[in-house]
Formats: sequence, structure tokens, C-alpha cells
Amino acid sequence: MYAVTSPSEEGAGPDLCALLERAQGAVRLSVARNGTRSVLREAYQQGSFKLRFPRVFEGGQCEAVLINTAGGVTGGDRFAADIAAGEGSALTLATQAAEKVYRSSGGEARIAVRLKAGAGARLEWLPQETILFDRGQLARTLDVEMDADATVLLCEAVVLGRTAHGETVRTGALRDRWRVRRQGRLVYADDLRVGGEIAAATAGAATLGGGSSFASLLLIAPDAEARLDAVRTALDDVAAVAGASAWDGLLAVRAVARGGQDLRRALLRVLDALGTDAPRVWSI
Repeated sequence: MYAVTSPSEEGAGPDLCALLERAQGAVRLSVARNGTRSVLREAYQQGSFKLRFPRVFEGGQCEAVLINTAGGVTGGDRFAADIAAGEGSALTLATQAAEKVYRSSGGEARIAVRLKAGAGARLEWLPQETILFDRGQLARTLDVEMDADATVLLCEAVVLGRTAHGETVRTGALRDRWRVRRQGRLVYADDLRVGGEIAAATAGAATLGGGSSFASLLLIAPDAEARLDAVRTALDDVAAVAGASAWDGLLAVRAVARGGQDLRRALLRVLDALGTDAPRVWSI
């Protein structure tokens, strides 16, 4: 005789789901320019979302690391991050580890991120990969407000299952919504939806072509278009299908790979072409 004790076990039903405790967390972080350095102005953390500050870069750029102490997300979990880089400051945000989206026992997990970059600021959102497990469900939003001469770099990578373990994601749901406003005007809107029979939906040439990992990277900066040739050259010999475009002060990259490591190597090449160091936690 046994009892189901985890939502990932077979047999977890609606009655158990109603009793499970949901993880919640929120962080607020802002930095400001002080002389030649970017310094902490506000830091707030609540629930299962934590902030750590491993170092200050040379040149005055601050690095912050987000930690989900719940160890992953599942149906019903709620997380929010509100991040601001004040005038002339520089801030890089990363996550301590890949975000794991486990099998949902009911409903979707939700993560909402809001970024704000003031005049002349540089703000980089560079989390590690999101790993979507079979029957996982995630709805995520990324909203950016920035001044006209600010620089914002965004990157989100998704891996369908732990490819090194031979896992396959048959069903699940992922919704990613990006909105970028520069000087109050909407300059970029992107919606990604993958759901239902994911394995079948991503097998076609018009989707992932059988790939298990994909990423979107976006640079919004006054000199974004001037970086296009360097980025395309960097993507010439990577083990991924990738492309880059630039227009109106934006540079966008899409990449699809067979595995998470190939995808990360492609992204590292792009970051290098952009003159950006990957967060130190990416190599731990």
C-alpha cells in the first residue's frame, strides 16, 4: 500500500493538487550611478525568490544573481521580478541555475519580469536556460521600459527536457510574451506559444525541425544595427540553425539546436561578438 506524495508521481489527482503548497516569490532591485560605479539603491526579496551580488565588474557594472530556492516551478507557482537601472548605471541580471519547469499537477506556473533602463543606462537580462519537462506548463512575460539612449540586452533560452538524459517532452505548454517600449513607444512585441503535443509540433521544418533547444536574443541600443555583420559572422560555424536581423535600433537573433550545450555555445559566440561578457554563473 502506498500514497502519492509528489505531483510528478503517477496518480496525483485533483484532490491532492488542491492541497499542495504553491511557491511564490518576488524581488525588486534598482541600481544607480555613483561616480564611476553602479551601486545598489534598493533590494527587496520575498518568498522563494532571492538576490545575491557576487561581484562588481571593472568599469562599474554591477552583477546580480536570481535564485529560486524552491528548486524549480510547477503549476500554480507565481514569481515576479521588478528591475531598474538608473541614469548612467550598468546592471547584469543572471540566474544561479537553469530554471526547471516540472510536470504540472494543475494550471500553469507564471513568471513576470519588468525591466526599466534610464538615460544612458545599460541593462542586461541574461538568465540561464529554462528546462521544460514533460507536461510542464509555464506562462512568462518580459516587459521593458527604456530611455532612447539606453542599452538593453535580453536573452531567453529554452531546452525541451534534459537532452543529456535522453528525455523527450511529449506534451506541455509554454507561453512567452515580450514587450519593449523605448521612450514610451512600443518598438518590439513578440509572442511565442508552444502547447499540446509538443514533440509533434516542433518536429516540422517550419518550427524546430526536430531540435530540442531554442533561444531568442534582442539588443536594443543606438548602435544595434552596426553590430549585425559581426553577429552574423559569429554564427557562421556554430552547431545551431541561427539567424540575425537588425532594424530601427534593434538587433534580433533566433537560434535552434539539437542540444542545450550547442545552443549555449552559439549564444556565447553572439555575446562575444557584441562585446559582452557572459555572467560568471554561466560557467559554474
